[in-house]
Amino acid sequence: MFPGDWWKRAEEKISNLKRVRESVEELLRRHPEPQSLIDYLNERRFLLLLELMDHSECIRKFLINHPTDFQNTIPGLWYNFKGREDYLRELRALLWDGMSDEEFSKNLAYYRHRELMRVLSKEILGTARYEDILREYSELPDALLELSYQRAYSQMREAYGNPLDEEGRQVNACIIALGKLGSYELNYYSDIDLMFIHSSDKGQAGRLSLNEFFSKVFQKVLKLMTTPTTEGKPYEVDLDLRPFGKSGPISMSLRSAELYYESYGRLWERFALLRSRYCAGDEELYKDFEREIKEPFVFRKSVDYRIIEEIRLIKAQIASEAKKKLLGKKNVKTGEGGIREVEFAVQALVILLGGKSPFLRESNTFRAIWKLNQKGIFSNEEALFLERAYEFLRRLEHKIQVQSCLQTQSFSEEDVDKLSKFMGLSRDELLKSYETYTGGMSKIFASIMPSQQEEELHPIQRAILNEDLAEAKEILKSLGFKDTTRAYNILSSYITGREGIKLSTQEKQSFIRLLPKLVESMTQSNEPDETLSNFDKFFSNPTGRRVVLSPAKEDLVKSLCRIFSLSSYLSTLVSRYPDLVEDVLTLYQDFPQTHQLEEEFEKYRSTLPLSLEDLYRRFKRVWEIRIVLVYLVKKEERYVKLLHLFDRLSELADFLLRKLYQDLDLGDVLLIALGKYGSRELTVGSDLDLVFACSIVSQNSTKRAQDFIGFLTKHTQEGYLYDVDFRLRPMGSAGELLPSLDFYKDYFAHHARTWERIAWTRCRYIVGPEELQKTFEDMLRSFLFEKPPAEKERREIREMRYALETKAKRGKDYIDLKFGAGGLIDGEFLVQYYMLLDGLREPSMIRAYERLKNKYPLLREAYQAYLFLRLVETRLRLSRERPGSVIGPQDTWRVASSMGMSPEELKDRLKQTMKSMREIFLEVFG
Repeated sequence: MFPGDWWKRAEEKISNLKRVRESVEELLRRHPEPQSLIDYLNERRFLLLLELMDHSECIRKFLINHPTDFQNTIPGLWYNFKGREDYLRELRALLWDGMSDEEFSKNLAYYRHRELMRVLSKEILGTARYEDILREYSELPDALLELSYQRAYSQMREAYGNPLDEEGRQVNACIIALGKLGSYELNYYSDIDLMFIHSSDKGQAGRLSLNEFFSKVFQKVLKLMTTPTTEGKPYEVDLDLRPFGKSGPISMSLRSAELYYESYGRLWERFALLRSRYCAGDEELYKDFEREIKEPFVFRKSVDYRIIEEIRLIKAQIASEAKKKLLGKKNVKTGEGGIREVEFAVQALVILLGGKSPFLRESNTFRAIWKLNQKGIFSNEEALFLERAYEFLRRLEHKIQVQSCLQTQSFSEEDVDKLSKFMGLSRDELLKSYETYTGGMSKIFASIMPSQQEEELHPIQRAILNEDLAEAKEILKSLGFKDTTRAYNILSSYITGREGIKLSTQEKQSFIRLLPKLVESMTQSNEPDETLSNFDKFFSNPTGRRVVLSPAKEDLVKSLCRIFSLSSYLSTLVSRYPDLVEDVLTLYQDFPQTHQLEEEFEKYRSTLPLSLEDLYRRFKRVWEIRIVLVYLVKKEERYVKLLHLFDRLSELADFLLRKLYQDLDLGDVLLIALGKYGSRELTVGSDLDLVFACSIVSQNSTKRAQDFIGFLTKHTQEGYLYDVDFRLRPMGSAGELLPSLDFYKDYFAHHARTWERIAWTRCRYIVGPEELQKTFEDMLRSFLFEKPPAEKERREIREMRYALETKAKRGKDYIDLKFGAGGLIDGEFLVQYYMLLDGLREPSMIRAYERLKNKYPLLREAYQAYLFLRLVETRLRLSRERPGSVIGPQDTWRVASSMGMSPEELKDRLKQTMKSMREIFLEVFG
């Protein structure tokens, strides 16, 4: 009857396909012309029919009882918006003179459920904004109530006479919508909250007083709206929000209502009337009510302390109810972070601020959120979160209610699978979204006029809040800040706002609460000004702000300030990727072992919803930061610790490149490291010197090598994996990316120059076929050691060193640790020359020094100088946002401070060390 692939797709959307299939069959059996329905159904309509039956028991029964209504109602669904007048026109066509009250109520109930099916269809298909769907459905009761009121008024007037005041004027009445009906946010199965008023109580309707007359009118309205029929009830009606509640008269005159709100009106009734609007009856009477009662009662020109305390009390009551646990259930309305908290937060602010700002007098939650945003109460991010949270919770509430056709807001664990299908989410996505939105909403709710007793302000809090620059500067100076004006400007800008940073009210409160701990953490460092600068970079990132201002993460602030005080390089990394902070800070007590990397990588792969490229990048970044943190905080002899840093950073690169080699299936390619990576002496921000080799080069192997490089260097939202340099391959940039073994053999024998012998002393095999490694190693040893360096080679090394020295950064206040005279290259050429002379195959410069220093006494002093320069270079890289090897005027004090030296001591030590290194170099190379 219907294509099998339609049913197959239905399995993904339908929670009880067997029951739905049976229901479709039943509908077709009852349909007067079943083929017309079959012909009408395309795949989209077919799935919609099934989803309607699956989502709602009432709609399922309605469709079976009215088998032609689906195809008669759905056309035009995508563009038709029905308002009050449209509903009235269609309803009048269903009603006729002389029909009984029972028939009248039955037709109202039928029409209500037919339109519910139509509106629910729009939600399922997503053919309208959710706010518009709620508006459309909220105008439906208006039409039912208008016709009910007209019928009741007409019947009572015929029975008792025309209602007239003392001056003989017509007395009218109106129905006022409250609650979610009043704010155009009605639930599918909500009661409708109403209040009835009439224009005067001074007069008669025949023998009845006006109060008696309108009491009978509205009792009849209630009967028409709530009588059970074979089509169900039109609506459930709640009058508890009227003056005096359940004990009050069903209807009250305008003047009596005014006296009530003046004399007895309580704060919760201001919340109730905030959402009041015209619904049915005399609209001019409602306008009088709005002008004379609602606006002066709800929106006060001034706000006194008692009102704030009352709002706090209501908030405390809501919070207390939210903490009540339903056995095995969650309540989307009254639970923590639920719908009631969203609405309260928004309404409280509208009531408090609407007196002076008519623009804010908005009852609809969605619109009120954005009006508060326009007034600067909610930040863009906060407003967007509130809108999404409210829509998510309201959608979920609808799904809960519509399935059982009851006004309920709770769901249990066993409901999650069904609800997740209704919401178009996986089970995990639904639960995660629920926790995210209710958790975030709970924090916003807690920030609205916190009820706890205010604590005594810390001096720095008081100075920032009072914008007292002089006091703030004194406090900051006493805490160790040097540029106190700048420090004050940064801290105060978080409260006053600046480009890129505009905190919400909640965020400002959180920041002020955190401020003493934050400043104290900064003053634990030698350079609190630098720590604050690094903190500011982090805090300027919206995600960074969320981390800092989250109450659950306040303990991270001290650890973050430790990072900000230790390294600008790390500070820049965590500022760019602040969501890594918790990962980074969970495990940095010691340098990682290979098995930890393996375990963590597999955990990342199985749990993080990232592409393979981004997964590698995030893993590398987290572990690089962890390794550097261990280096910075670990109590260990400084050179031992430095060698551990080099080793672990190199090991991390090894691990990732070997993993990637497997993932990209480079099986017949040999990956070789040179430079600092080949030496296992990677430092912070080092690039990777790599070359490839292959027994037999093919188009496929070349393509895989290219893919490998692309994977390493491609920029994604997580950055790049490594900066890679392939210029050390034969022929440099002009050479083949993937040379064959035969090519290398010929090149080493006939074309390689002296500097390449020097460079290849650092050769280390990362991954590749063992046999290929062995063959390459035999060939390499022959290239390196078959002929010891003679005078010609010694002279070429010297000339090459002087050529590189021309690249050195020059200037009185600059020290080039790498290219400058007596720099790192002097030390590397020295030990590499002796390695060639001695036939020592050792990729590591430092280990080569260890092995050769006793045999060649000159290398002992060179070794100490080399270690010191590597230490300074590492500290320099950690102190800057970008890696480099030139110490400028702005770097000296940072590097010196990190090494426990004064700037002058550092410069003197560097000058002496590099002078000594150059003297040894000249003694060897002349």
